[in-house]
Amino acid sequence: MSRFFHSFNGRMILAVVGIHLLLVPVLLFGIYRVIKPSLESQFVNYVRSDALLFSSLVTPRLAPAKSAELQGLLGEFLLNGRLAFAEIATETGIIRADIELNAEQQFQEDFFFGEHDDDIYFLAVPIVSPEDGSSAMLRLGYDERQIQRDIATIYQRSAYFVAIYMGLTLLVVGLFGRKLVLPLERLRDEAEQIAAGNHTGQFNSGTKITEVAALAEHLEKMRQALLSARDAALQAAGAKSEFLANMSHEIRTPMNGIIGMIGLALRTELTPQQREFLGMANSSADALLRIVNDILDFSKIEARKLELDHAPFKVRESLGDTLKLLAGHTHEKGLELMLRIDPETPDDLIGDIGRLNQVIINLVGNAIKFTQHGEIVVQVKPEAVDENKVCLQISVTDTGIGISPDKQQLIFEAFAQIDASSTRKFGGTGLGLSISSRLVELMGGHLSLESEEHKGSTFFFTAVFDRHSKDEPEAPFQPLIDVKGLPVLIVDDNAINLRVFSEILNHWGMRPTTVDSGEEAILALRNMAESGEAYALILLDAMMPIMDGFMVAQTIREDQRFEPVTIMMLSSADRPDDCERCHDLGINLYVRKPVKHSELWNAIQSALGKSAAKAPEALPAALAEPPRKLKILLAEDNPVNQYMAVVLLEERGHRVQVANNGQEVLDLLATDAEFDLILMDVQMPVMDGFQATEAIRLRERDTGAHMRIIAMTAHALKGDRERCLAAGMDDYIAKPVQEEDLLSTVECWNMTESGQGNDTDGALAVLAEPALDWQQALNRVRGRQQMLCKMMMLFQEQSGPLLNDLADAIQRRDADLLRLSAHTLKSSANSIGAFPFGKIAQQLETMGHEAMFADAAASYELLQQANIRLEPAIQDYLYEFQE
Repeated sequence: MSRFFHSFNGRMILAVVGIHLLLVPVLLFGIYRVIKPSLESQFVNYVRSDALLFSSLVTPRLAPAKSAELQGLLGEFLLNGRLAFAEIATETGIIRADIELNAEQQFQEDFFFGEHDDDIYFLAVPIVSPEDGSSAMLRLGYDERQIQRDIATIYQRSAYFVAIYMGLTLLVVGLFGRKLVLPLERLRDEAEQIAAGNHTGQFNSGTKITEVAALAEHLEKMRQALLSARDAALQAAGAKSEFLANMSHEIRTPMNGIIGMIGLALRTELTPQQREFLGMANSSADALLRIVNDILDFSKIEARKLELDHAPFKVRESLGDTLKLLAGHTHEKGLELMLRIDPETPDDLIGDIGRLNQVIINLVGNAIKFTQHGEIVVQVKPEAVDENKVCLQISVTDTGIGISPDKQQLIFEAFAQIDASSTRKFGGTGLGLSISSRLVELMGGHLSLESEEHKGSTFFFTAVFDRHSKDEPEAPFQPLIDVKGLPVLIVDDNAINLRVFSEILNHWGMRPTTVDSGEEAILALRNMAESGEAYALILLDAMMPIMDGFMVAQTIREDQRFEPVTIMMLSSADRPDDCERCHDLGINLYVRKPVKHSELWNAIQSALGKSAAKAPEALPAALAEPPRKLKILLAEDNPVNQYMAVVLLEERGHRVQVANNGQEVLDLLATDAEFDLILMDVQMPVMDGFQATEAIRLRERDTGAHMRIIAMTAHALKGDRERCLAAGMDDYIAKPVQEEDLLSTVECWNMTESGQGNDTDGALAVLAEPALDWQQALNRVRGRQQMLCKMMMLFQEQSGPLLNDLADAIQRRDADLLRLSAHTLKSSANSIGAFPFGKIAQQLETMGHEAMFADAAASYELLQQANIRLEPAIQDYLYEFQE
């Protein structure tokens, strides 16, 4: 449709229609201004002469005795097609016709004067009786609608005339335009065939129109010139292809020698560092040979015979290896090279990883060439994912010189250079981006650019790959060290590095903390030490301003306040003495950037494994399986806290539903009340935890049910716990939440449910656990055995009186005493690692809070059994330590 209105015929038709559309309102306005007043004037003259005639007929009959005759006469008047109202006003009254009047409004004037109202034209005629000289007034009303019908008829006939005239005009214009357009369309079709590569046709318009015939003659001359240029280009392309084939042979020969000699060197005895260097050189030579094979065989691309492979590959491993090849040159220039792969990106794909790597190498190589300081970031994220295919969006961002807008399209052309002068600063063949653009198109994407001079560039493209569905699933990988929940400190002055490492560690279930300087790292370690905890691992950047990674490591090792911690040094430099310095400072592992995902994983496993071999007590003990899987409602507005809690709970087999505020909690409970408990954040938008708890407790007054609510809040000051319990919550966890605290608090509810019939089974499961997990308790106090012994002795001193208080509370049904005594026992028992004892004490605390004494005696008996098992375990530990 758009093409038609841009054509000659379309424009002509639009012009004709436009002229006629302008003519219609002019015509209608003329009718309104000229014809309508004329018709109204004729109507007035008619009705006045008609009224004078009626008055002459009425005058002889004005005698009072002839009123009946007047009524009949008025009725005859009304038989006139235009008369709608008739009456005579005499001195004695009004005489009306003996039939119903059509006018809706009564006559109001008493003189000979026309009045238009209600589509009725009123007028009055004074008359005088010839017999007694009495006067009267003949009042008449005439229907004006006939005038309107006449005007509408004129309008309709005018519209018919304009439509017929416009149709005839369009017909003439269409026939004339077609005769002119047909030869032009013939020339256009011939030009399209020649543009498509068919040069056999000749331009011939087949018309006698002089201008069109001249155009066809000129086009034919252009076709002949184009054929000559094509023949010359084919000869030049043949010579270039032959030259490229010869050069390909000349370059491949020494490259094969290089690869062969490196292979022989790798078979000899080498130091680990020499083997690493030669391995990287071998990989670089292989990659270079693959690229040379394609670049020097450019004729294949020009002939459109380049095809892609279709083989499985792993995205993270492949791209990590590719960037490793470029790391040396990057580090020589003092640049940061980073790879960020979105955690949602599928890893097992099918496609041509060699061609993808070729594009990445070209883009990163250009970024290194044109960047003097700063960083280069390769980012990969999924743009669209389904069961069979995935579309990846890949970008390469640098902080280099940038590209001016007028050169941004030029660089994608073959052999093009931004600066083609002989004095240019940056070299290159100018083929890289052209080849990369073609390869990206073959992978179903498009290569594009965003750049600003002196501020850097971003090349980004999409590529479509098939997803790899394995026939047999791989055996589950069992890591040497379970890293889930381990606190990690990441120290790097580069914000993107911090983000990349944080995303990777979060994806693995670790708890990373990021700081951007050595000073902040020392402060974070001190704060952690003051809280009684410690980081399990430190990822430390070697190259930082003011205080570099080696200075930070030295401070950590010399400061007695810091517990021994595993340190991994990450360096983008390649200084020969770095490994020796790491060894002297007791750094567990030294890794060069950029770090692959698998390399980072293996390094963490290796570093923690070495630490575990030296101090096995530093590893956290695995928690026992929960007696039953729970359905938990998590009310938390912070996405990070949501993720952490969901991962920890779902790993234990629990089902978790997330609500972002208190109102969502109420909405979910209204549709699904089958939750076992609620983890309730106190401070949330819309409705906070206290308000939501109050609303839940109000509902429960009518139903008699009780939903168990655990406060999970960052408020950890004195009195906050009591405030939560007073608001109707059943327990309290202070943030930052420790995995053991969260799971022990959540899963102890599993044994206190009423109406489930599994209290005995749950209690027996608790009593089947080891009475004392001193290893985990020792981890909590960071290996301070003397402190743990003191805590155990204090527990022994207070447990006896508190057990007596529990017995008295149950006997006297004192809920407050029962709750407070059980709470103290629970906290003390968990602190020394007596978790079975603590879980039963938690059950008694809940009973005290809810004033439920039905099962309190049985739980108290179980607590005494747990205490009997606990006493010898404590004594054995104290005896072993004293020895």
